[in-house]
Amino acid sequence: MHQLLIVDDQTVLADDLADMLPWDTIGISVVHKAYSGSEALECLYEHPIDVVVTDIRMPGMSGLGLIEQIKKNWKHVKCILLTGYDDFEYAKQALKLKTHDYLLKPVEDEELMNTVSKALQERRREWQEISSMQKAMYALREQLPKLREYLLLDLISGKEAGNTAAFAKKLAMYELPVHPGSPCRMLLLRQEPRPGGADAADEALLDYALTNMAAELFGDRMRLWSCQDANGFTVCVLTPKPAPGAASGSAAEAAQGQQPSAVELDGWLETQAVQLQHAAKTYLRTGVSVLASKSGQFPGDIASMYRSSLAGFRHFIGSDSELFVSLAREPDRGEPRLLGELYRAPNLGTLLELGQWEAAEQKADAIFRELEEDWFGSQEHILESYLAIASSIAGLIHRTKKWLADTIGEDFYAVASRQPIQTAEELRQWTQRVMEHYRRSVSGVERDSRSVIIRKVQDFIAEHPDSASLQTISAHVYLNPSYLSKIYKLETGEGISEYILRVRMEKAAVLLEQSQDKIYEISESLGYQKPSYFIQLFRKHFGLTPQEYRNKLGV
Repeated sequence: MHQLLIVDDQTVLADDLADMLPWDTIGISVVHKAYSGSEALECLYEHPIDVVVTDIRMPGMSGLGLIEQIKKNWKHVKCILLTGYDDFEYAKQALKLKTHDYLLKPVEDEELMNTVSKALQERRREWQEISSMQKAMYALREQLPKLREYLLLDLISGKEAGNTAAFAKKLAMYELPVHPGSPCRMLLLRQEPRPGGADAADEALLDYALTNMAAELFGDRMRLWSCQDANGFTVCVLTPKPAPGAASGSAAEAAQGQQPSAVELDGWLETQAVQLQHAAKTYLRTGVSVLASKSGQFPGDIASMYRSSLAGFRHFIGSDSELFVSLAREPDRGEPRLLGELYRAPNLGTLLELGQWEAAEQKADAIFRELEEDWFGSQEHILESYLAIASSIAGLIHRTKKWLADTIGEDFYAVASRQPIQTAEELRQWTQRVMEHYRRSVSGVERDSRSVIIRKVQDFIAEHPDSASLQTISAHVYLNPSYLSKIYKLETGEGISEYILRVRMEKAAVLLEQSQDKIYEISESLGYQKPSYFIQLFRKHFGLTPQEYRNKLGV
C-alpha cells in the first residue's frame, strides 16, 4: 500500500481532499496533510511518501519550490500541482521540474483520483523495471559480477592488499573504474527475515534486485560496487563519479570540479538510503536495515571501514528491524578490535559483536565438540581456546565501557585468582556463563542509550515548543531524522510530531488559563504564524476553540 501527502495553505480544502475521498480504492493506505511547504518537508523526512499533491501559491515556500526540493532529495516521489491559476509559465516550470501532472482548480474528484492512480502506476513501472527478476537472473548467470564480488570480498577481509600492480590489473580487467586515492563510503544492508522464509534461489534473486535498486538510487552521484559477506550483509562500496570536465580514467577525477561538501554528501546518502528502504518494502516486500560508514580512502581503508561498520551495526541496530544509521553522525569509537579467530569464520567474537546469539551458541558448541572429539581434551588446545574466547569477551565488554568484574562476576575472580580450567566441559560451562553475562550487559546498554536520547528529545521540546521540529531536534541530538523518528516511536509508541503537538496544546491550555495574552500572541509563542491554524488544531485537540476554553474557565 502507498502513502499520499496533500499540501495546501487552505486548511479546509486540504482536509476535505484528505478525508472525503476513497483513497483506499486506488491503493492509498495513509493520507498525510500539510499546510505549508516547510510542514510538507517535515512530513517527507518522517514518512515514506509516494505521491505529493500540492497547491502552487502558498506563503513562504511555493509549490514549485517544494517540488524542486522533493526532486533534489526524493527523486522517485511523484508530484502533482493543484492550482487555481491558469498560467502557462507555471506549466512550463512544472514540466521542467518533471512534475507528473498539472491540474486546475476546481478539480473533479474523479479527475484527481485518476491522476494520483496514474502516478502510482508510473512509480510502480519504474521500480518493476529496476528490480526486474529477469534482469537479476541474467546478472546472476554472468561471470563478471561474480568475479567483482569475489575481489571485493578479498578486499574487505584483508586477503587482497589493494596496493599492488596485480590488484590494479584486476580492476581494469573487471571493468571497475575505481582509482587508488578516491574517497569512498560503505553501506551495510541487511534484509529482514520474510514471513514463511525464502529458499536460497529466492534470496539470491532478492539480493540482486536490492543491489539494482541501490545502484539506481545512488547512481546519480556515486559508483556502486557490492558483494554478499559471510554474515548475511550486502556490502556496498560507493565512490564518486567524475565531476563534469574531469579526465576519464584519472586517479584524481573525484577531486576535480565542484564537489559537494561532506555534510551535504552525508545528507544526500541518508536520504537515498531511506528511499531504498521504502522501495524494497513496497516493491520487493522485504524490510531492510542500513548502516552508512564514515568516509575513507580507496582501497587502503576498505578493510577497517568494514570492521567498524560490522561493530556499528551490532551496537546501533542489533536485532531491531528496518532502521537506518549513519556513523558519520556518531562520535568516533575507534576501530573495532577483533582479538583472534577460532578456526573458521565467522568467529565467536564477531557473532557476539553482531548480536547473533543463536549462531554464537552454535559456534561455541562446534568449538567444544572439536576439542573433545579431535583433540581428546588436550590441555594445550584447551588453553588456546580459553585464551581466544577470554580475549574476545574481555574486548567486547570493555567496548561497552563496563568492568569485567562487574559484568561476569565470580567468573572473573575465578580467572584472576588463577584457578585453572582443566577440561573442555569446564571451559564450555564457563563460556556459556560469560556469554550470557555479556548478552544481558549489551541489552542494558542499548536500553540505557535509547532512554538518554528520548529524555534529550523531550527536554528540547519542553524548552523550545515554538521551534521544535524533527529537523531541529535531530540536529540537537546528532542523529539522522529517520533513525531518530523510528527509535522514538519504538520506545514511546508515539511519533515525535504527535508529541510536539500534544506539548504545544497543553502549553496553550496553561497560557489561556494563567495569562492575559491574546490568542494570536499565544499562537505566535508556540510557533504558529497563522492563528486560524492554531485555533483549528486546538479545537481538534480539546473539542473547544481557545476562546470557548477561556470562557468555560471563566478567565
